[in-house]
Amino acid sequence: MMRKPVQVCIYVDDGCWAGVAVLIKELLVIAGTLYSRSFDLGKAGLFQIRLAGPSEEAVRSFTGTMITPDCAMRSKGPAPDVVIIPPYYFLDAQPAPLRPAFRRWLVRAYGNGAILLGFDSGVRVLAESGLLNGHEVTGNLSDQKVFAGHYPQVRFSPHVPLVIDGRIVTATGTAPSMDACAYLVSQFYGEAAAHKFTRYTSPVHGPGHERAELINVAWKNHADHRVKQAQEFIERHFNQDISVEDAARRAAMSLRNFSRRFHSAVGMSALNYISHCRVEHAKKMLELRGGPVLQVALECGFNNEASFRRAFHQICEQTPMQYRKAAVLRKQPAPAV
Repeated sequence: MMRKPVQVCIYVDDGCWAGVAVLIKELLVIAGTLYSRSFDLGKAGLFQIRLAGPSEEAVRSFTGTMITPDCAMRSKGPAPDVVIIPPYYFLDAQPAPLRPAFRRWLVRAYGNGAILLGFDSGVRVLAESGLLNGHEVTGNLSDQKVFAGHYPQVRFSPHVPLVIDGRIVTATGTAPSMDACAYLVSQFYGEAAAHKFTRYTSPVHGPGHERAELINVAWKNHADHRVKQAQEFIERHFNQDISVEDAARRAAMSLRNFSRRFHSAVGMSALNYISHCRVEHAKKMLELRGGPVLQVALECGFNNEASFRRAFHQICEQTPMQYRKAAVLRKQPAPAV
């Protein structure tokens, strides 16, 4: 594990989203205070974070806020271990303009072993450098046309919130951005530090998260922190079109290694775990309201009613309608004696 602060450069230039750049900087600072249990920022730093610009002159964010970089990207100093590209504002589907000097600096940093982390439309900046060719990334759904037309060698998966492909990390949305920061903490300082950071910064969101977490607590009685992070990812996103591959990316593992470790730690496959989370939430919905079974299936993350009925019967040994009728009977008051 790293024993000295990890060098992080957040690149800011005209048109950047200043709020995201500051948010990422503060999240990584928080990781240090949590790790050391100290509010002394000078002593608690896990990451040495600098806002790097094309020069040391102030740049204008897309809302007009002026940002003064801490340093110029080509200034003397320690080489970055991580380069972060925040979102930028682009009006059209044209390639992202890239300063030649910045392109050279980015390619050199990656060649020296740096992790590249792009957020939302900032992924377009990375794509223009050519470093994403052959890699899978996520980004804004509205950028599909841009990637199809200008970056066909990049595997663009905008429906996946966080993608980790080697030293290329991309995220879209606020919560996945926090997950990306947790990944950096994990990479340099271990799973325990990352888990502490995640518990403090990740908002509880998504229908049924609390219920899924409570029901599944018996399946978390293990010491594999990466698998626990994948379980928490599944519990937050089971109602979306997620796959085992998505959970493996969240844990930063190959699919084969992830599947083996997940089954060893939890006692079931990751695919079955996703089904269990969906069915548990479906049980609650069936108890609380009427309506078509298909609607329940879709809201719980199943693609169709047939797959929902099959999974529900395998886990509950009864059909959804049988479960709903039994729930209604349980609610009826007992007859007077």
